[in-house]
Amino acid sequence: MSLPTITHPELNEDLLKAKGVSLVAFFDHVRKRKDTTSTVKLRLTFKRFPKYYTTKMSMDEKTYLLICSGSKGNNIKTKRIHIHEQLKKAYEIIIKMPEFSFEGFEKKFRNKQTSNNIFPYFDNYIKQLEEEGRVGTRLSYFYARKALSYFCKKEELSFDKITVDFLKKFEQSIVGNDGSPTTVGYHVRCFKKLYNDAIRDGNVKRENYPFGNKQNGLYSPPAPRNIKKALSSTDLKAIFSYQPTPGSSEHFYTDIWKFSYLSNGINMKDICLLKYKNIKDDNIQFNRAKLATTKRDGKPILISLIDENRQIIQRWGNKPELPESYIFPILTHGLTATQQQKKIKQLTKQVNKYMKKLAAKLEINSKISTYTARHSYATVLKRSGVNTAYISETLGHSNLKTTESYLDSFEDETRQVNTRKLLDF
Repeated sequence: MSLPTITHPELNEDLLKAKGVSLVAFFDHVRKRKDTTSTVKLRLTFKRFPKYYTTKMSMDEKTYLLICSGSKGNNIKTKRIHIHEQLKKAYEIIIKMPEFSFEGFEKKFRNKQTSNNIFPYFDNYIKQLEEEGRVGTRLSYFYARKALSYFCKKEELSFDKITVDFLKKFEQSIVGNDGSPTTVGYHVRCFKKLYNDAIRDGNVKRENYPFGNKQNGLYSPPAPRNIKKALSSTDLKAIFSYQPTPGSSEHFYTDIWKFSYLSNGINMKDICLLKYKNIKDDNIQFNRAKLATTKRDGKPILISLIDENRQIIQRWGNKPELPESYIFPILTHGLTATQQQKKIKQLTKQVNKYMKKLAAKLEINSKISTYTARHSYATVLKRSGVNTAYISETLGHSNLKTTESYLDSFEDETRQVNTRKLLDF
C-alpha cells in the first residue's frame, strides 16, 4: 500500500504548475535506517524527472501516518511543523526563480545560515529583499535592525537570548522613547520571521520560541492604538462638494484621494501601477502589488467604474490610452524599484499635505490621509448594511479579522439617535 504524501497547506499548486514543478514530502520506506526508521524527504519533480532532498526528519511508519492524519499530539505537531517548514522553504525558492533548474534550486536550498546571531540573518534578508525589488519590506527590516542594534548596544545577539523578558524590555524601550505600539508590532514581526528562519536552519530550538499567546506565558506585541480613521458622512459630503481651482495641484491631489475612496479604498502604490489594460468594460481589474512577491495568490480585485471615478481618469489620465501605459502620470517605464518607491512616497506625501489643508478649510476636525480614504470606504459600506465578507473581498483582505479592524464605530450622532430609541415608548 502506498503511503500518503504531505503538502504545505498554503502551497499554491497553480504557481508551481506554471514553473513545471511538483513538490511533496513523502515517507521513504524503501531505505531503512539501522534503527528501522525511515527519513521523510521532499520529492521535487521537474519535466517528469524527480530529485529528492532530506528533511533530516526520521520516524516510523505509524508516526508518519499520524502526521498525515492531522493528529494534534505535541510530538506529532512538532514534526509536522518541521516538515511544513522545509516544504515552505523549497516552495518559496521555486516561485522566486525566474526559470527553474535543479542546480539553481539546490544552491539556494542548501545555502543555509550557520550563525546563531540574528544580525547576519537581518543583513542577508535585507540584501535578498533589495535584490527582489521589495523596497517597502526592505525598509521595515532595515529599521527593525536599527532599533534592535540601538537597544543591544552591539551587533551581536544570539536567538536564544531573545526571550519573553527580552522582548518586554525591548517594547518598553520603544514606547519609552515615544514610539507607538504599532511600531513595536512592526519590529517584532521582523524578529519572528528571522527566528523562524533560524529554527528552519537548525540554529535554535523550536521549544525556545518566545512568541505567542500571553495566556501561555509567551510574548505578544501590544495592540495598536485604536485611532478613528474613517470620516463621518458629513465630512465626506463636504469634501466631495468642495470645488478646487480646475487643473491646480490641489485639484489633482484631492482627485487622487477621491479616486482611492471611490475605488475600493485602493492604496497609492496600486493607483500608481494601474495601466489602461486593467480597465475592462465597466470595471478596473488588478492584483494588489503587496501580494506579488508573497506565497498568497489573492483574487483579482474588481473596481466598479461609475461616472465620478471615470471622470477623474478622463481628467488626469495619460494620453493616448495605450494598454501598457500607466493610467495616472506618476510612474514612467524603466524606473528601478527604488525609484518607483520614491515616486509613490512623494505622491502619498503630497496627497496628505493637500488633504490636511482641505480639512482646515472645511473645518473638519478629523485627520485626513491616504489611509482615511481606505478606512472610510470600508466603514461607509458597513454603515450602509453591506456584508462584511463583500467589503473584505473588495479590499483584497485574506481574512475577515483584517477587515473588521478597518471598520470604524458608527458616528456619535448615530449612536445617540439609537440610544434615544430606548425612550421611544
